[in-house]
Amino acid sequence: MRVLLIDLPYNGQIERNQLQKPWEQTTGWPCSWVTFSEALKPPFVIVYRCKFTLNEALRLKVHVSGDERYELYLDHRRIGRGSERGDRNNWFYETYELELAAGEHQWIARCWAIGDHKPWAQISVQPGFLLSPDDESLAPLMGTGVAQWEAKPMLGYRFLPLPPTIGTGAKLDIDGASFDWDALLGGGDGWLAVQPLANVYHTRDNYHFSSVQRLMRPATLPAMQEASITTMGVRFVEQAGIQESNGYPIVASFDLIEEHERWSALLTGQPCHIPANTRRRVIIDLGDYYCFYPELIVSGGKGSIIRLHWEESFYDEADGGRKTNRNEIAGKWFRGYGDTFRPDGGQERSFDTLWWHAGRYGELIVETGSEALDLLALKLFETRYPLEMEGSIQCNDERVNQVVQASFRTLQMCAHETYMDCPYWEQLMYVGDTRIQSLVTYVSTLDARLPRKALDMFRVSRNNHLGLVNCAYPDQSGKHIASFSLWWVAMVYDYALWRGDREWIRFMMSGVRDELDRLLYNRSPQEAVKLPVSWNFMDWQTAPSDAWSSGTPPHGADRLNAAYNILIIHTLEIVAKLEAYLGETELESRARRLASELSQVTQKLFWNEERGLFADDTDHRYYSEHAQVLSLLCESISPERNRRLLSEIRKTATDLMRTSVYFDHYTFDVFASGGRIEEIVDRLQPWFGMEETGLKTTPEIFLDSTRSDCHAWGAHPVYHLYTSLLGIRPASMGFTSVTIRPQLGPLTSLHGKLPHPNGFIEVNVESRGSQWHVEVALPVGLPGTLVWGNISYPLNEGHNEYKLPMLTRELPKSQ
Repeated sequence: MRVLLIDLPYNGQIERNQLQKPWEQTTGWPCSWVTFSEALKPPFVIVYRCKFTLNEALRLKVHVSGDERYELYLDHRRIGRGSERGDRNNWFYETYELELAAGEHQWIARCWAIGDHKPWAQISVQPGFLLSPDDESLAPLMGTGVAQWEAKPMLGYRFLPLPPTIGTGAKLDIDGASFDWDALLGGGDGWLAVQPLANVYHTRDNYHFSSVQRLMRPATLPAMQEASITTMGVRFVEQAGIQESNGYPIVASFDLIEEHERWSALLTGQPCHIPANTRRRVIIDLGDYYCFYPELIVSGGKGSIIRLHWEESFYDEADGGRKTNRNEIAGKWFRGYGDTFRPDGGQERSFDTLWWHAGRYGELIVETGSEALDLLALKLFETRYPLEMEGSIQCNDERVNQVVQASFRTLQMCAHETYMDCPYWEQLMYVGDTRIQSLVTYVSTLDARLPRKALDMFRVSRNNHLGLVNCAYPDQSGKHIASFSLWWVAMVYDYALWRGDREWIRFMMSGVRDELDRLLYNRSPQEAVKLPVSWNFMDWQTAPSDAWSSGTPPHGADRLNAAYNILIIHTLEIVAKLEAYLGETELESRARRLASELSQVTQKLFWNEERGLFADDTDHRYYSEHAQVLSLLCESISPERNRRLLSEIRKTATDLMRTSVYFDHYTFDVFASGGRIEEIVDRLQPWFGMEETGLKTTPEIFLDSTRSDCHAWGAHPVYHLYTSLLGIRPASMGFTSVTIRPQLGPLTSLHGKLPHPNGFIEVNVESRGSQWHVEVALPVGLPGTLVWGNISYPLNEGHNEYKLPMLTRELPKSQ
């Protein structure tokens, strides 16, 4: 029922209006936003309805949007949620295609605005709702601002703010006695006429910019997946209420094992009867990490309280902080957040939430009063972007295969209407995370809609006081991280390399050039670039340090840091390749000149000849892998110095800050280019330990004190198995040719299928005695080269097979 538009609606009507009226008087869409003026200041929930009658059956499309969000029902059936997250200048609307029979029908929209307690990633302009039929003749029948729409506030909702460190939005306390149970069916009293708001214009109608509240764009993504979760199980039941549960850890001896069966039955759809004056606390293990909408259906139980909270893991200490084995709950504390439901005694009352939850564990607490309660069903519906691995990657080491599974699961949990750093904590699309998530997406699927949206949203985020890419977007905080500005440029390069679309890249390049010019502003050729006065995050530190702070690398009073300057050099080299792709030879030369100038200055300031390393600071007091790794990505740094430091970073010097799970992606890249596959597999040890510690997804950092248990910047082993070990990489922009350079290190077999626009690239590498057998299948129209050691072999369309000798020396560094 949900469709993605290719052409904008109402083009003909708008063009006719422009011919008939001055530009400032054109009306845009035939329908307008509406609101309900009786509603108080957010937070609140409003239900809108419109009844209409069709004289004959018809097929139609409707365009729908809500601020902050909406759920749309047609004849009591939910047909969609939205709006896809954007900002006021890129406000998305969904399009639904429907077949309606002749007769009476009813639209219902549940809309909400949480105001100050909304999620960090949620933008709001003015609470309201919009429904506009594609056929303009139907606007008087069902279009908002034209047809007879009514609304009323949904009483019974109370919004519970979360701690300031959690950005997912307020949770709910729903009072069933005050709740209007008829409203979502379009019944009951208290319906009043809505009030029209501003006209509707598309983003490209920018001559209306000064008078438009929102500039509209059609949704770019398909509907989020919704599937029942069937892996749930009961881990613990005790006689306890809300107050007792908050004060002590799980005590194994309190477990009412005899009740496990009946509580488990609830999770499979069988009713559970709770007598009057009863208190129970039930711990639920979902069996995996999920993002989900819960629904609890109850009967009776007037005066009862039901609290349903969720968490990624139990904590080893009462105040949180340390998390060790995620499979264990005995002796540990549950510190989750969620919703409270208060039944009114009615039959088959369905309690649900406005936004989804995330995690592995649930805590269900039930306290009944003088009336017994029947829990009829507890349902969880998984939600995420419909991202699936279209190919496959598998090797002889089962530990690596498990890492692939867990890493891809992490990517799925962090992919929704945007990519997210983490689904439990912030739900923000950060550039540094998203660059890695996009690369994993490119090797996993041909669906590039989410990476493309990410690139564009970061581009439009530059409409701020700095004129620079926000470190996370959509996000109203305006935070900036200079290194993330540079990784956004790398994201543009990645898209050009893996997917092409030259004209779209040309469009993006105006922002790329301006971004770099702003970061390089007021620097002479003899100077390095100072760290801006902002949060200069580079990577989470992996050891205590008096020099690193909150991910910011060392720098003295001069605010000069090696890693930051070398990252700019790397970025300028990437920009030069993009300019060459677009045929902009003068701009390509400029980018290479700037990279060369900055390279000379950087080497002079930070290179320590005695150590054979780049120091972090100009006083040469501190050293990190980060500067060395970034240098090895650069062509402008002295090749001799790069050869030296590749050996040096293999030594585990005590004063060398190592890269964390995030920046390990770049470490793996340079190890692969230097033929150091053993080091990559060795660095995977924390990933190998996930199963033993109960981690279902990759954490923010591999420390017991990690905040997030689900951070998709740690999903990059999937990318590196394809590109660094199996060695499949684009050999030209747009992936119009391929280079395959297998390097298995300690592995003895590796097989992968990588989706390509022309078909699948399939590579099988296996050690057989004293030889390696390499089989490659290329799709039609894709030329390729197999590189083994220093020798290149041609690859033809279809099946290719080579028997190759064991390599006895290191592979050369690739360019």
